[in-house]
Amino acid sequence: MKKHEVIHFYKSGGFNHLVDVSTDDNLFAAVTFTKSEMQLIVQKYPLAKDNLFALVDGVEIKLKDLTDSQ
Repeated sequence: MKKHEVIHFYKSGGFNHLVDVSTDDNLFAAVTFTKSEMQLIVQKYPLAKDNLFALVDGVEIKLKDLTDSQ
């Protein structure tokens, strides 16, 4: 299976700000965070709340935060 390098970032002030880089052969797992992982990201990077993106194989994906809806 192909390994995907995923760059997680948020946008602010016209710039992309790096949050995390990961490599995974499961693309779904690479762009999905648990509730506790999402809380840690937002705690460390408050501007990433509802503003988190993933760059996968050159394609930018806006990630949804579903932790508040559950």
